[in-house]
Amino acid sequence: MALNIANQRVEQKAIQAGRILGINKTAAVEKALDYYLKNHGTDQSSDGAIQEALRLFDEFSQLPELDTREPDEILGYDGDGLA
Repeated sequence: MALNIANQRVEQKAIQAGRILGINKTAAVEKALDYYLKNHGTDQSSDGAIQEALRLFDEFSQLPELDTREPDEILGYDGDGLA
């Protein structure tokens, strides 16, 4: 059975989400619905927030490193801890 999205704004959001994720708009809508049901469905467990945080940490760890300097170097600290 097909789903017909008659709202142009909703379709544009699905297209934009698909572009961001590198998938088609149907897959983007499916991901959004899966995410919603996982986090707001009737079978939501207290473990859900932990699982979502772990998923986010995994996603963040896959992002490119844009600045390879050490944290102290970014903050401007020298060998004596002074900026």
